[in-house]
Amino acid sequence: MSNNPGKKGKPAPWVKSSQEHRSQALEEYKRANHPAYDEWCRRRTEASIQIRKEEEAARPEIWQISAAIKAGAKRLKAWDDANPNPLTWEDSTRLKEEFDKIYIPKDFS
Repeated sequence: MSNNPGKKGKPAPWVKSSQEHRSQALEEYKRANHPAYDEWCRRRTEASIQIRKEEEAARPEIWQISAAIKAGAKRLKAWDDANPNPLTWEDSTRLKEEFDKIYIPKDFS
């Protein structure tokens, strides 16, 4: 076990690792049990990569990085508006409840 209990209100490293593991496992569970959400996530990732490449190509100079990031974020938001997330709040809540019943926390201490 580590001697670092966390500093200034931040969680100890093993607590943070445990939280990150649970969050990632929940996301994987949602994607595995909601095919439309999994497909949407895959398409969104592809769109994000393509948008980033296009914005970087349009603004190749180092001083243009900020403008490329802002333009990319704006285009990705437009993509999100045109392609709504199929995972409803009700679906998310149901899947989280199912996940909570089967999840076994990993010990990071």
